[in-house]
Amino acid sequence: MPKSTSAAGLTLAALLASPTALAAGFDVFLYPLSFDDGQWQLGQPKALTDRDGYDSQPAFTSDSKSLLLSSDRSGSYTDIYRINIKDGRVTQLTNTPDEGEFSPTPMANKAGIRYVVEQGVPHQSVWQQTEGQPRERAVNSMINSGYYSHHPEVGTLLWARYGYNLYFEPKGEQADERHFVADSVGRSLHPIPGQPAFSFVQKRHDGQQIVTRFEPKTGSLTPIASLTPGSEDTAWSPNGWLFHTSDAGLQTLHYQTDKPMAQQQWTLVAPLTPPAANYSAPNRLAVSPDNHWLAVVWQRKQQSKTLQILPSTVLYANML
Repeated sequence: MPKSTSAAGLTLAALLASPTALAAGFDVFLYPLSFDDGQWQLGQPKALTDRDGYDSQPAFTSDSKSLLLSSDRSGSYTDIYRINIKDGRVTQLTNTPDEGEFSPTPMANKAGIRYVVEQGVPHQSVWQQTEGQPRERAVNSMINSGYYSHHPEVGTLLWARYGYNLYFEPKGEQADERHFVADSVGRSLHPIPGQPAFSFVQKRHDGQQIVTRFEPKTGSLTPIASLTPGSEDTAWSPNGWLFHTSDAGLQTLHYQTDKPMAQQQWTLVAPLTPPAANYSAPNRLAVSPDNHWLAVVWQRKQQSKTLQILPSTVLYANML
């Protein structure tokens, strides 16, 4: 039944009077990182980005000199950018006004990148491009993939956008329902350094978030560690340490395949306090290939703003 004009007016009045929480954006900070005698040390952060928009999903280039990220700085859709760590120089790597690119990673042994392309609802897939060449598909599957993890020796993990299910596409094959790995999976997927295996976070019904090892050759799933309260995101260092940002700070774990989950223990590296008053919580993170940098994405605090109702909105409300 259509609403009366007076009811619509009351609704508008409520909207005008109520402040709305608006997300203020995400920024990437770099922390100097060092490893000595089995201990990690974390230095003071510096801002790599500083704006109200979306700058996130960091991944280091193979030479550790630059950082790839997904950013909306050129418009309403996200593109892939590369930022030089030394001088802050920004290079735009994709430019698609009607599509969004996410989750960039460097291609192994090539001067190129791999990323997710959102080509309208509901389709998303993994693509790759080398410098000076048009992009091409990086997987054969048509599974709508919001996230992925590529291992050059064995294949690609695909996180289905709908259902939060995980599938594995073996190298040279095409993934389908027969390649199902797990359900209730988080967004943090990674190859495990030095192993033909991957890690992912599985979210259990009891609230636990378990970092799990998947070995494609055997199909085995092995729990590594339970995440402590905090972010669901993880990252690996090249020398086999797992990182996680908890409420207590930056945590790390030296993964040993011969030990059960009960013997895999997190160690606090350092507390993680917001780098400025306008930041609230850390989430995504990445470790550079040379172990010298940790990238952390900090979310800006939400701001309360009063909605501005345009005349067209008033007209629409009176038609309800």
